[in-house]
Amino acid sequence: MFRWIVWLLIVANTASSLTANTAKLGMYCFHECYIYNFQSKGDIFAFQHISNNFHVLNLENVLMKRVRQRILERLPPFVDTLKIGNSNQLKWISVPQALRNLHIRYSGLRRIDIAANSSLSIFHIFSSDKLMKVPPAIKNAPKLQYLRLRECGLRKIDLAIFCNHAYLSELLLDSNKIRYIVNTSKNNCTFYNSFTRLVMSQNMLTTVNVELFNVFVNLRSLDLQMNRITSLSGRLVARFLEEFGVDSNKLEHVDLCGWDVPLMDTVAFASNDLTTLPKCLNNWTSVSKLFLEHNKLTNFSIESVAGWNNLTRLSLSCNKLTDIVLSSVHFPKNLEFLIIDQNYLSTLDLSFIPVQSLRVSVNFNLISSFDVNNTSPNVTRLSMMGNSVDCSWETGLEQLYGECIRHHAFTLEPNQQANICIAQKAKRMIYLYI
Repeated sequence: MFRWIVWLLIVANTASSLTANTAKLGMYCFHECYIYNFQSKGDIFAFQHISNNFHVLNLENVLMKRVRQRILERLPPFVDTLKIGNSNQLKWISVPQALRNLHIRYSGLRRIDIAANSSLSIFHIFSSDKLMKVPPAIKNAPKLQYLRLRECGLRKIDLAIFCNHAYLSELLLDSNKIRYIVNTSKNNCTFYNSFTRLVMSQNMLTTVNVELFNVFVNLRSLDLQMNRITSLSGRLVARFLEEFGVDSNKLEHVDLCGWDVPLMDTVAFASNDLTTLPKCLNNWTSVSKLFLEHNKLTNFSIESVAGWNNLTRLSLSCNKLTDIVLSSVHFPKNLEFLIIDQNYLSTLDLSFIPVQSLRVSVNFNLISSFDVNNTSPNVTRLSMMGNSVDCSWETGLEQLYGECIRHHAFTLEPNQQANICIAQKAKRMIYLYI
């Protein structure tokens, strides 16, 4: 009952009110507790007003340059999560042993101390560009499971710093300025078994030797999106890897021969400079979603994914396709969505599609002729908007009795196609970044 009561405390402790800083201490609790303008040790009296119904405390606009351990040790024992936000004056924080979850956003942090044998499990820092490296004190948090350092000033990463984190499962280092990632440890690190997810998106990596990740025997997700990668070298052995994202880079050629990834499910090579499919991609028969949009492919055959019986979604939009071959007995038997929008196809043959139900999208190509009567009934939906001929349908009845429409005015010139793809690519990058 108490958790639904909104209460507001606007106070200024006597010591603070005598200083030049006139900001008053403010506090309210509703689902979570919030304290504003925390500026001195004397303000810890506000902690006494936190009911044991609340387990999360937000400190907004902290006005101290350093928050010492002895201050945070005064937090009630039932508060296990601390969130600090919009605190540009905060430069240094010392984390007490009992705190389990810490989130810091929009701060001026330069240094973080962590008490020995810390209980810290989740640690997230967002937008602290003065933080230039992973805090060395992270070694004092052996129970850490999740670490995210986003939009900080990190330049390079040595994974050896996490060697003894036996519970670390997820490491997210997105939106930094990282140019190099290495592992200098010579030991059989405990986190090699616990580690399942690595996110290095929105950094400045240019070359990556994927063999660096072979030590992570339970790795399930590897995200290298939105870097400047021109080369992937080495042979990745990750027998539990399910997600691999290297989209929005500068790859022209990719060699996947020798990679051992038998459980791969979702693969994104979108927004690169590929002119041909990655070499040995056909070996990845476990994949269910393949994203190849926004590249420079000029032709494609469904034979390239022969035997991919798990494939449900294939995206080839915004390439330079002038030819696509879909009629094959090796057509992926569970493919549901085929997306070929914004290419340069002038014809489309859907006469032999040996699957139960396929949705095809070929919007804004250059298709001027299409044989509806010779189209497989297994194509359950077809979208052809923006072509010289539009025979779109959404139901079987529309396929049987609908009529094709010719509207030359809506056909885009190649330069218009390119502009739409550029705009879509930019929008996609914003989405990935968020």
